[in-house]
Amino acid sequence: MSDYFQNASSLHTHLLNEIGKAIATGAYPEGTVLPREAELQEQFQASRQTVREAIKVLSAKGMVYARKRAGTFVQQRDKWNLLDPDVLGWHATGAIPHEILADFVEMRRLIEPAAARLAAQHATDGDVERIRVALKDMQDFVSDTEHFYEADIEFHMAIFSASKNRVIDRISAILRPLLEASFKLQSEANRSEGLDAGYDLHEAVYLAISAHDGEKARSAMEHLLERAMKEI
Repeated sequence: MSDYFQNASSLHTHLLNEIGKAIATGAYPEGTVLPREAELQEQFQASRQTVREAIKVLSAKGMVYARKRAGTFVQQRDKWNLLDPDVLGWHATGAIPHEILADFVEMRRLIEPAAARLAAQHATDGDVERIRVALKDMQDFVSDTEHFYEADIEFHMAIFSASKNRVIDRISAILRPLLEASFKLQSEANRSEGLDAGYDLHEAVYLAISAHDGEKARSAMEHLLERAMKEI
């Protein structure tokens, strides 16, 4: 019985992700009607209940809406919950609207300096080591854009965790896909300039946190985000 429920859950997740990606990438454009239940059942070898549950989740995320006797339609993008980690994750990296990314950097400027200050105050030795390792990876990959930004994401996730603020740490689940999209744009801006300057700004944040200097950590993070805003 447990295998049955596990398989049903996996199929639901697969169906949800596939339809979500198809909507986010434009395979099902805004304003168009989705395939009918029977078609989706046949395509994914899923039950009617599984299809309906997936559509219900997509509706809750603002991506689709139903019209009586007309079917289920793809909602306009400005109605989507773009702060939902699933919705963001279904987008191709370069497909998140630039204005959303600019708003995202503004939000980072509200949250991350405070997170850096809290990390300086509350980080354990293990937390500081996690930040140091991420910074070391950034240094090692300063000539490898893709791996540099993977390490960059880990650097910021480590600071959120080190803040010991449960709300800030939970927000990291929303921020990760936005960071990935944001960093893709920043990597394009850095092609001619190189990544060394970005590394130096991150090092300043790390040194302040490792010295448990909250005000310096906050200020260093503000400088880092000023650069990010210019690149976006």
